[in-house]
Amino acid sequence: MTKIYLCRHGETEWNVVKRMQGQNNSNLTELGVSQAKALGKRLENIDIDIIYSSSCQRALDTACHARGNRDLQIIAEDDLREINLGNWEGLLFSEAEERNPVQFDNFWHHPELYVPDGGETFQELQKRASAIFEDIAKKHPNGTVLVVAHGIVIKTLYVYFRNQPISEIVNSPYTRSACLCEVVKENGVWNVMNWNDTEHYSFIGQK
Repeated sequence: MTKIYLCRHGETEWNVVKRMQGQNNSNLTELGVSQAKALGKRLENIDIDIIYSSSCQRALDTACHARGNRDLQIIAEDDLREINLGNWEGLLFSEAEERNPVQFDNFWHHPELYVPDGGETFQELQKRASAIFEDIAKKHPNGTVLVVAHGIVIKTLYVYFRNQPISEIVNSPYTRSACLCEVVKENGVWNVMNWNDTEHYSFIGQK
């Protein structure tokens, strides 16, 4: 059995101002760093074999804070990066909506219909994200792994694990900053054990 703890990066500067990040990067806020450190405290008594992270810096920084002082390798993976938003990257939500209100609405409410402006579809994102998860499970058939990724990556994986269509992304739980999810793969089947858990927020502000 492979056990994977999956988390989103901590809050970023662009999250705060509602700017489309995609594969561009913005730094973790002070709160985002605290969220990542709290996640590390939550995981400190769990034996983790290795950490995989999106190669986006905000995810790598979260992985480093969550690792703490443990001697764990962090492997950066491009296929764990957030959805490629093409020409929308860096735009405020309001600016992206003004450019193409139909596709902006599809992005948030009808992902199966979303046509990107130079980026990738939800289907393309799910294909690469699920492939790397299958590869991680294959490489660590009896291991415990921490994976740090992004909000929309996590949403597409949620419906993948549950064998649901892309359209069901809109009904999946909101992915909170530095949230913790847990999935296991056993006998070839993925099972969601825990999702969008932020109990560790209670550690924020503690030494």
